[in-house]
Amino acid sequence: MDRQPTASFPPALPPRQALDLLAALPLDWLHLAWTGQAEGLEALLRGQSVDRAVPGAVLLWLAGDAEGCDSLLLALDGDHPDLGLIPDPWDLWEGTGQPGPLAALVATLISWRHGWPEDGSGPALELWREWRGAAPPSEWRRLLTGEALALLAMLLTPAGADERLRGELEPPLVEAMGEGVVASHPQDALLFWAGISRRCPSWDYARLKTADLSLQLGQHQRSAAVLAEATEAQRQNPWLHDIEARLAMAQGRLAAALRCWDRAISAASGQAELVELLRQRRREVEWEAELAGGEEASGPSGDRQLDRFAARLEELAQRYGVDLDQGRAGPGVGDGDAVETFAAFLDVASGRLALAG
Repeated sequence: MDRQPTASFPPALPPRQALDLLAALPLDWLHLAWTGQAEGLEALLRGQSVDRAVPGAVLLWLAGDAEGCDSLLLALDGDHPDLGLIPDPWDLWEGTGQPGPLAALVATLISWRHGWPEDGSGPALELWREWRGAAPPSEWRRLLTGEALALLAMLLTPAGADERLRGELEPPLVEAMGEGVVASHPQDALLFWAGISRRCPSWDYARLKTADLSLQLGQHQRSAAVLAEATEAQRQNPWLHDIEARLAMAQGRLAAALRCWDRAISAASGQAELVELLRQRRREVEWEAELAGGEEASGPSGDRQLDRFAARLEELAQRYGVDLDQGRAGPGVGDGDAVETFAAFLDVASGRLALAG
């Protein structure tokens, strides 16, 4: 005969109570969890009292470290068997105590880990709607409070809810933590968007802002890592290649920067104003390099004179609305016949421009 459970799991906490327990933890703990720095968070949790360590274990899971979360909870249950932290509905071991609020929080964690990806995080989503309605989205600093970070971390769990909730969450977040905040408070904006980008890797705005702000703040390795993890769809965005170009410049890689701007210009095809902006940035870098007498700037062909002529042709074509159809995916630096091929293109392009009057 199958053995039947003699007890049930303790009831999960209502979302409001669970959120209060997490939001009461130190803000620096929440920052580490939000940005996925599980190792730093785990170090802070060592030696903490059980009433702090149990919610801290939940933060470990929200930081993406499920194994570390489980290990900490098992250790805490061994040290405090009277709290009944680990559910034992089958009476498999002796000494289990009477479950209390901390055990209920663990039950909440279990329900999150096994239920939310399917049910749309319903209770927490309702809590978000209530929280958002309490103040206008223009009060962006509210998004950096412990309560907001804990709530968003609950919603955008490591199990992944980014696309299901994107339509409801992304627009108000961009409105509140948009370009004005990015420009005036880059450190705060980076903290916020880095967490969103890690939890929602398909959100373009979050990835671009995380990479751009990391670059602005001198965190080149972090910027490069965020760019390297871009999705295939995000690699079609000209702004991503513009950030790559500026990162290459910051690292002293002029030729790589020019190639990145070439890709950005290609990706921006059909957007005349953006194409001109990107071309201007590329030209300014070439001019500065020439004035400084440093590394020679080269473009698609690898030949300085041909590329300078090509840039002039492109400038005129843009002015008079002529599509030169350069085909930037063609031969590049290092191809044996690249110069000859590019020279042939220029012959055709200059003729087409002449015919345009």
